[in-house]
Amino acid sequence: MTEKDEAEREEGGRRGESIQVIARAAAILRALAGQAEGLSLGQIAKRVELPRSTVQRIVGALAAEQLVTVGRTGEGVRLGPTLTLLAAAAQTDLLSVAQPHLEALTRRVHETVNLSVFQGNQAVCVAISQSERELSVRSSLGSSFPLYSTAHGKALLAEMSDEDVTRLVGSRLEPLTAKTVRSLPQLLAQLREVRERGMAFDLGERSEDICALGVTLRLATGPRYALSIPVPSQRFEAQLPTLREELLRCREDIEAAAGVALRPASAFVGKPG
Repeated sequence: MTEKDEAEREEGGRRGESIQVIARAAAILRALAGQAEGLSLGQIAKRVELPRSTVQRIVGALAAEQLVTVGRTGEGVRLGPTLTLLAAAAQTDLLSVAQPHLEALTRRVHETVNLSVFQGNQAVCVAISQSERELSVRSSLGSSFPLYSTAHGKALLAEMSDEDVTRLVGSRLEPLTAKTVRSLPQLLAQLREVRERGMAFDLGERSEDICALGVTLRLATGPRYALSIPVPSQRFEAQLPTLREELLRCREDIEAAAGVALRPASAFVGKPG
């Protein structure tokens, strides 16, 4: 092996190690999301399946950049102020990017379109394009509903592991209508279908008069967002093929405009259930 080959091999090894460290740091940050009381190093190590010593080293580096904060005894690791600033900047930028595409989708399907952001244990509506039809769903900024009862909420939950969903939602699901999912096993089964289809549905589960479909935005950084189209139940099924196609198109348009799409769109297979 020549000296050049050896140097390239070493460089490739260092690059691979750097990518691994970044991936591990990202996993730790995701594990801390929504943990208001923080986690111990041992708890983090268990969730991300890494040795405690590795977690301690990475947490130390993250704390130096204020991406996490650590309690005096080394316990209670929480997300730090730098992430809050980055998230706020990302949200402001994304909303300005997304709004024209929400409005374009409304013009194409003549229905209300919502953009929601995942915060803590709920999804909050942060942008709306309101339909002008006399019979349409009226949304309001800042509104939120249980994640398990909405299309956008289930789309966000489907990106989590069953264990994380269980911790977040709990075993008792309060029904909002007769069609609301009632048990954790039933919810987890629905989320498996969402992962397979690449799209989530609310079939009268939040309000008997409203159905909806939703997908997440696949963004590399910042908060997690979901797009949804709520529709009066009486015309949902007839419009479903168009709604499905146009919602995916809107997602791709926003991701392209934001320039941070991560993975190809999931194909929708079958009917909602």
